[in-house]
Amino acid sequence: MRFQKRTLIIAVLGGALVLVAVLIIFFDKFSPLSPATMLKIMSDRADLEVKNVLYREVGGDGNKWEIRAKKASYLRKQNLAYFDQVEVKLFFPDGKVMVLAAEKGQLDTATRDMKISGNVGVTSVSGERFATDYLQYSAAGQRLHTDAAVLMETPRLQIRGVGMSLSLPNKDVVLFSRVRARIK
Repeated sequence: MRFQKRTLIIAVLGGALVLVAVLIIFFDKFSPLSPATMLKIMSDRADLEVKNVLYREVGGDGNKWEIRAKKASYLRKQNLAYFDQVEVKLFFPDGKVMVLAAEKGQLDTATRDMKISGNVGVTSVSGERFATDYLQYSAAGQRLHTDAAVLMETPRLQIRGVGMSLSLPNKDVVLFSRVRARIK
């Protein structure tokens, strides 16, 4: 009787092992997802691609900024990060916040220079806002600038022009040409 139980247990375990092996071979052969496609994390174009990104940095001068994006791609050799549906928040030591939003963004990770483009909108806590096609940030001069048409609005004023430079430390704005203003 003891011999029959042992033989039955060994037969059941052997059958289970054979069934598991057959299932593994079956799913490996007929599965639509191969290990090559399941483990493909990196793109052929980028070293890293991420969705729903949040990146924060604190500068030595007390300024902080964060980047949020639906998607980001990083190319390490070129020191470039690309963003889709990007929002950049600049936090100043005096407590003021400036928000820049655009469809696309590009950050040079070595110099910290940035360019955003596609329906660029900039708003501040105090109610100022402006819109343009693209905007560049120079980290060395802490300056936002564009050569495109700009629409600036405050609660009391609307200004249009072509080309703009905004100094972040001094908080002064210069419009270069075709400037028109309307007081509300």
